[in-house]
Amino acid sequence: MDDKEIYLIGVGNYTEVIIELAIDCGYTIKGLYHYNNDRTGELVMDITIIGSIEDLYKSNLKGKQFAVTIGENQLRNKVATKIRNLKGDTPNLIHPSAVISKSATLGLGCFIHFNAVVWTKASLGNDCLISPNTMVAHHATMSDACSVASFSVVGAYCTIGKRVLFGVNSIVLPKALTIGDDCIVGAKANVTKSFPANCLLVGNPAIKIKDLN
Repeated sequence: MDDKEIYLIGVGNYTEVIIELAIDCGYTIKGLYHYNNDRTGELVMDITIIGSIEDLYKSNLKGKQFAVTIGENQLRNKVATKIRNLKGDTPNLIHPSAVISKSATLGLGCFIHFNAVVWTKASLGNDCLISPNTMVAHHATMSDACSVASFSVVGAYCTIGKRVLFGVNSIVLPKALTIGDDCIVGAKANVTKSFPANCLLVGNPAIKIKDLN
């Protein structure tokens, strides 16, 4: 298989974003997979829906490349992990204008959009979404399946758990802060201290307004 051919999993608004990112990264998109067969044969941005995710799971994935375009963090990570377990590849899609430090560490299946910065010795887990004009600062650590919206900054030395969602223009201060798994950091929130898992954080300075579990 051509190393620049890829299939996309999921058919929604974010899929259209990843279609453009994949093309900007030089890939040819061979088809889309929906969660069922109701839309098989339809076109999304001139790309054909060729089957369902269950159809895909029954096929031979070895040597093929996939991007899981599901926006919901937990489900995206679950599907991407299953694809990898079935010997499919989930390459990182990194926009040509993004700046990735040579000393940064990236997992698999990450989407890094235009003008994003992943700075010196930053670390991303698998299946992270880094939106346009964002920064993961130096020596920050972000676990699997996090999503960072545009104009946000994850500050230096911070440790971010799994599946954390950062709203637009949110900030985590550059010190050794920890945010636990499955937190949501609201738009324009300014996180100045550590929080455990499953918190909804809003405001400046950010406070927990409820538990999410």
